[in-house]
Amino acid sequence: MQNGMLPIAIPQEQCRELAQDAEAGFELEVDLEKEEIRRLNGNPIISFTTEPFRRHCLLNGLDDIGLTMQREDAIQSFETRRSQTWSWLDGFGYNGKILVKPVRTTKKTDW
Repeated sequence: MQNGMLPIAIPQEQCRELAQDAEAGFELEVDLEKEEIRRLNGNPIISFTTEPFRRHCLLNGLDDIGLTMQREDAIQSFETRRSQTWSWLDGFGYNGKILVKPVRTTKKTDW
């Protein structure tokens, strides 16, 4: 599912029929929204089922990042509350970026 492909489990006999249609050059149409494979040569429609969450992701083009970004308002709200409540978690002097102080070098040793 992570690569945007839809694995469908259907009975072996229907797989054979679809393979024969493909070899004969007939077009097949997979409708994820209706969960059916339409055989454009007039043969019966083949129904299938998918996990609702995965179906939602594929229909809406959502990967893990896309799913997270659907909650962007809630994430921003949480980060604002966290900064107000536990400002020390933002780091010393945090104001949108982390301040990095230069490291003082010690006196070189002559060997």
